[in-house]
Amino acid sequence: MTYEIRTWPDKILKQKMKEVDFFDEKLKEYIDIMFKRMYEEEGVGLAANQIGIPYQILVLDTGVKKYEAQEEMEEEPIKMALINPKIVKKEGQIESTEGCLSFPGVQITIPRAEKVVVEAKDTEGKDITLDAEGFLAIVLQHEIDHLNGIPFINYLPPVKKRMVLEKYMKSRKKELAKAK
Repeated sequence: MTYEIRTWPDKILKQKMKEVDFFDEKLKEYIDIMFKRMYEEEGVGLAANQIGIPYQILVLDTGVKKYEAQEEMEEEPIKMALINPKIVKKEGQIESTEGCLSFPGVQITIPRAEKVVVEAKDTEGKDITLDAEGFLAIVLQHEIDHLNGIPFINYLPPVKKRMVLEKYMKSRKKELAKAK
């Protein structure tokens, strides 16, 4: 399998992923592949379904310099893999300008919680709880949404969502035509 980045409207991006019930070499292999693909694409986070892996796995590295939001935050870079992550608490609200590897060329501003509490498992299957705020909280929300089949465009009002999707699909058709 090539593990290419899946772009909208690929159906896997619209589905809730299966929970991981294996903590073995296959899981470690998936995580290694995910980090490799994320770095190749200069992403900050990656959900497993974005490369066709149908499980609740996400990887992130807030040290990848790409977005203005990172520059504004004075946080230590965090690199991690989370298994079966769930947001159990949200606090506050901020506006977040985000891009997405599955929507190349699209950047939108949407509301996000300022702080989140996430429960997950680590790569060994141990339960962990993560209190996150700022940029890390935004990345976690974005990637956990992916694992639940919720693209970031769903946070836009219907008219704006339609406009963004129309523009995106038009640009994708042009790119695909050039590639042929």
